[in-house]
Amino acid sequence: MKKLLSAILAAVSAGMMLCSCSGKESNTAASELLEAATGSGAAFEELVSVEGSDIKYTYDIDESLYDDFAASVAGNMAFADEIVFVKASSDEAVEKLQSALEARVESRKETLKSYAPDEYDKLCSSEVKTNGKYVYLVVGADSKTALKAAEKAF
Repeated sequence: MKKLLSAILAAVSAGMMLCSCSGKESNTAASELLEAATGSGAAFEELVSVEGSDIKYTYDIDESLYDDFAASVAGNMAFADEIVFVKASSDEAVEKLQSALEARVESRKETLKSYAPDEYDKLCSSEVKTNGKYVYLVVGADSKTALKAAEKAF
């Protein structure tokens, strides 16, 4: 009886440990997620890196809201392609970052709607996503492939 009780307790303990690990926050660097997306085989228009303080100009994101970010946008603004991964500095910042990226998508839609319908369609099929403290956006003709690769890297 003692052996059976010990086995049950061991199984319950192991299950609890596994469940508690499943909510673990990702320590993957934003640059690694960006590399996974761009290296996925998905085609993007020529991308240029968004560096340092350019995140404020490009996405209207204050530096106090994030701990890490990596982003690339199409070098020619007539194309919608872009990839951005931002790690929030707090749980409260996640919602603000999500709103900022959604505003970016809406702004780009307005810009491209009348003269670049294919690019507008890319934006319409894009979605701002979250994973723990990460907020991210992938816009491209084959964004699903890039998203799968990045999500595996988490």
